[in-house]
Amino acid sequence: MKIETQPIEDHQVKITAELDTENFDQYKHRAARKIAQESKIPGFRPGKAPFDVVRRIYGDDMIEKQAVELLIDDVYPKVLDEAQVKPGGAGSLQDIISTNPPKFTFIVPLIPEVTLCDYKSMRQDYNLEPLSQAEFDKFINNLRKGTATAEPVERPVEADDLVYVKISGLLSEPREGEEAEIVKDRPYQVVVGDDVDSDDAWPFPGFSNELIGLKPEDEKTVIYSYPEDSNYEKLRSKEVEFKVTVQSNKKMVLPTLDDEFAKLVGYESVAEMEKTIRERLESNKIDEFNQNYVDEFIGKIVDNSEIKYPPVTLEDEMHDVMHAFEHDLADQKMDMETYLKVRSIDHATFMETEIKPAAIKRLQRSLVVEKIATDEKIQLNQEQLKNEVTLTLGQLANNPSFKKPKNNAEYKQLVDAVSYDAANRLFNKQIMDKLVEIGSGKIENLEVETAKPEETIEAKPETSPAKPKKSRAKKLEA
Repeated sequence: MKIETQPIEDHQVKITAELDTENFDQYKHRAARKIAQESKIPGFRPGKAPFDVVRRIYGDDMIEKQAVELLIDDVYPKVLDEAQVKPGGAGSLQDIISTNPPKFTFIVPLIPEVTLCDYKSMRQDYNLEPLSQAEFDKFINNLRKGTATAEPVERPVEADDLVYVKISGLLSEPREGEEAEIVKDRPYQVVVGDDVDSDDAWPFPGFSNELIGLKPEDEKTVIYSYPEDSNYEKLRSKEVEFKVTVQSNKKMVLPTLDDEFAKLVGYESVAEMEKTIRERLESNKIDEFNQNYVDEFIGKIVDNSEIKYPPVTLEDEMHDVMHAFEHDLADQKMDMETYLKVRSIDHATFMETEIKPAAIKRLQRSLVVEKIATDEKIQLNQEQLKNEVTLTLGQLANNPSFKKPKNNAEYKQLVDAVSYDAANRLFNKQIMDKLVEIGSGKIENLEVETAKPEETIEAKPETSPAKPKKSRAKKLEA
């Protein structure tokens, strides 16, 4: 076997392989037997027709085509070994240069490569603001609102009132073919002030403040321009005129903040409630800050690192991103065709301008994180993972809405899913903690701790060669 390799763009390699003619003759006879096995040849049992008979009926081209497929199935792994190429995905048969001698060219995607920048010397300010009293008070107040009573009042709407309204909304400048009406006489209730800090508040953040001063039966027209990054994709960069009619308003009477209230929401006392809630809020704030901190830090590492991957890797990532997007649309009771029509954008443009950039960003970040995890020798502690899985399964079993597995197969599927989720969660937490230490400078002068080999779970890459796929540019003729 003669092998020539040639690196090409997009992190792929072109392999030209020339094989012995005698070998190919053997594959022709195997091909003829296969054709005879799968076809009905008068006078012969399946697979028993002589080579010359099969050749006379089906021709040399048919036999050679079948022989090439059999040959490639057998020799492709050997070609990769001979060329010392580790594929990052399925290769493709680019060309059949000749069959006498058999000579082929393959295009093989390579395993993605990441050359990290000196991220250990990079620093990023770590300015975590402590939990403020105002944030704590707001949470407690919202907790009290959850068990508040509403009393009818005969006065204009004030802050913290529960207001019942009816809303209609029209696009100010609908596009051609676009429905102008987005909502008609929709009943809605809101506590004034509760929607100010919520980006996904309906119909828009701070809407409830527009109701202050109104009385039952009062009407008001409110015009709102949605920003281009609005959570409501259909309304991005669009202006909507809302007509609001107040139906009634009630004063919210909050329960007294005492031990009785604490017991109502699951605590023994106010002191225990406030201590537990404060600790939880502080922990959540740290987790959220660290997540944003690490996201930004990883972005800087990506920008300063060299990342190589073949087209097929990006195609797979785009498929995953698109699948997730379609799943989200389905949750909103919408299909892709309708979404594109509403957006006035064709599928190809949407893939190129929105799905592809998102896939590139996600792929680059995941490759960088994997490389960092390898370099930092981050591994999962088996005992910690086991405890996490046990805890999660126990919580599920105590949930009234949980449907117990019907058999061992379903239970195994559940355990596998919980284990996978727990492993990802713990693994990402370790990476996040490590990058926070590095970026903030806390890791300086500290020894890197690693788990003992027998206590860890380490993912091993698949090393078996992938079977080549026929090139879309040049398929073997049937």
